[in-house]
Amino acid sequence: MFSKLRLYSQASPVKKILILTANPQHTNSLRLDQEVRDITEGLMRSRRRDDFEIISRWALRPRDLRRALLDVEPQIVHFSGHGAGTQGLVLENDVGEIQLVSSQALSGLFELCQENVECVLLNACYSEVQAEAIFQHIDCVVGMNQAIGDHAAIDFAVGFYDGLGAGKSLEEAFKFGCNAINLEGIPEYATPKLKQRPSSVQKVSPTPKRRIFISYKRNTETDEKVAMQVFQVLREQHQVFIDQTMLVGTPWAERIEAELRRAEFLIVFLSERSVHSEMVEAEIETAHRLTKEQGHPVILPVRLNYLEPFQYPLSAYLNGINWALWRGNEDTPKLIQELQQAIAGDTLSINTEQSKADLLQTSPQPPLPPPSPSAQPILLEMPEGTMDSESRFYIERPQDAIAIATIQRQGATLTIKGPRQIGKSSLLMRVIDAAIKIGKKVAFIDFQSSFDQEALTNAEIFYQQFCAILTEQLGMPNRVEEFWQQGAGNNQRCTRYMQSYLLKELGASFVLVMDEVDRIFDTEFQSDYFGMLRSWHNNRASPLPTMRIWRQFDLALVTATEPYYLIANLNQSPFNVGEVIEFRDFTLEQIADLNQRHGSPLTQLQENQLMTLLNGHPYLVRRALYVVANQQFSVTELFAQATSDRGPFGDHLRYHLFRIDKRKDLVQSLLQVIRNNTCPDQRIYRLLNAAGLIRREGQMVVARCQLYADYFREHLYG
Repeated sequence: MFSKLRLYSQASPVKKILILTANPQHTNSLRLDQEVRDITEGLMRSRRRDDFEIISRWALRPRDLRRALLDVEPQIVHFSGHGAGTQGLVLENDVGEIQLVSSQALSGLFELCQENVECVLLNACYSEVQAEAIFQHIDCVVGMNQAIGDHAAIDFAVGFYDGLGAGKSLEEAFKFGCNAINLEGIPEYATPKLKQRPSSVQKVSPTPKRRIFISYKRNTETDEKVAMQVFQVLREQHQVFIDQTMLVGTPWAERIEAELRRAEFLIVFLSERSVHSEMVEAEIETAHRLTKEQGHPVILPVRLNYLEPFQYPLSAYLNGINWALWRGNEDTPKLIQELQQAIAGDTLSINTEQSKADLLQTSPQPPLPPPSPSAQPILLEMPEGTMDSESRFYIERPQDAIAIATIQRQGATLTIKGPRQIGKSSLLMRVIDAAIKIGKKVAFIDFQSSFDQEALTNAEIFYQQFCAILTEQLGMPNRVEEFWQQGAGNNQRCTRYMQSYLLKELGASFVLVMDEVDRIFDTEFQSDYFGMLRSWHNNRASPLPTMRIWRQFDLALVTATEPYYLIANLNQSPFNVGEVIEFRDFTLEQIADLNQRHGSPLTQLQENQLMTLLNGHPYLVRRALYVVANQQFSVTELFAQATSDRGPFGDHLRYHLFRIDKRKDLVQSLLQVIRNNTCPDQRIYRLLNAAGLIRREGQMVVARCQLYADYFREHLYG
């Protein structure tokens, strides 16, 4: 068991004091709770109380010791309990009995933790032997050269931490501890022994090394070069994590999450390529969530000669905070200095709305250079994100014509279904374009970017925001408050607002387009909301004259989820009426077409090989053709390094691993699919299918593509 006491505001730099206690059965009873209480009270009353955090772990077993050092990463380690001289330190086993830990084992453990541990205090009898062993790796260690009474041990500890709380050095604090015993008239004041190297004589600094996480896009020359230059400088002063050589796998995903959770600062490098990186986005999103939960890490965005506005979701995370700018190699020293100042408490240079606007109005630099004309005459498009409706790389599928014809009709309901990264949002842009061309008014709502968590947990807030967004999109005066004062339920007020105000005032065909509606499935009001949309669809068929206005209303929905898993009453669902289009992965013929549009970098045999590997996954097929046509990878390298961390799909694969690793139910079910082609839990199937990781093939459930099966078979454990 353990407890933690913060003696400081969350933003303050602190020293972590890890207090470990053990008092096994059949050993002399010690007043360990009093010792911890007296230490805590002494530090709380000190003028430097904001500089320390106390974490205590009780009934310590050997594995608890290891985990505490790994989890807490303390600067000071304090052990209270029994010592057994040359036999070792006395800890507990699983049933509370004595378990001895040898000096050699303790020395080895502290060798692994020497990066952050500055001082070890062994407040136990005959612990000088262990102190000597630990001193091989830790610069300041205190042990007892003989038996020490309970009273003397507590007095020493209180005097020692009183000294630290007053800003004294470790050596001075040790002397205060010995004097505290002497002041009480106890003859054991010479029992504590200090072992210290000259390098640790300085006072315990109130500003310890900061923990920093550096995020960048791998395999991008400029990003990696600048990130490593910053890393090399900052590591001299701080504890800096950069994911460069760590092995991929479940331990990798856990380590990323753990490092982000510990970090006080996230430095993220944002370039033309990295703003489209799924993994960089995931690290920023995680840091943003952790900051709300625990107050850190502070995000420090660095634009690497990138002068475009951030797109959602990066805009939601980064637009409201300060930025730094790097234009070229000559800016690197200045950037490092700016980051050092920000870590010390200053702000990044682009710190006002005006300075941000001025930067984004600067004439942008040319995009990443395409291959030389002699090598590749095709002007390529990066494969990330929603495609422009007129992109030459957009592959029309039979469902496109159906969707366009549907939205051109009066009073249409259109649902586009399909897993992640299959092209739903790109088709939706073409649907919107077709509607506008025939004079229809369009309001577009992306549920990922339009509603925060508060709205999704409060129906009253959600419905009002929903109406306000529609009003803003249509360029009309906001009358939400007026309609909401008229009483009735949320569905009734929202329907009245649509019918009596928006549709009436528009007097023209209106298309409500909604993307990423899956976010609503997990809300408490999802049945009410989707039932309302279904009633709007049904209103078109009403013979009542007052309802004819609904015939000018069209509805287009995009979902990655099979809604029948979640909506019990199908008569209340808007997803099974009108035109329902289910998007599927590319066929071999469509891959061949896209290959030709990229300048035919693959032969027909290699097209078949790509189909075998990716099963027509639209995003991955586009990425494969892009990196080969752009000469980032040869065709041989494309296939040989497909599952590699630094291969053509490494960023994408790492993103998925990072996302599902924390959900052991998803990990185990995905492995069951890969190994046995089954997924009996329909809720899990829905989640993995919506994420684009699995699919049905007849009676079997299989990985969406061979690449996923090969990668997750190797890197998931469950």
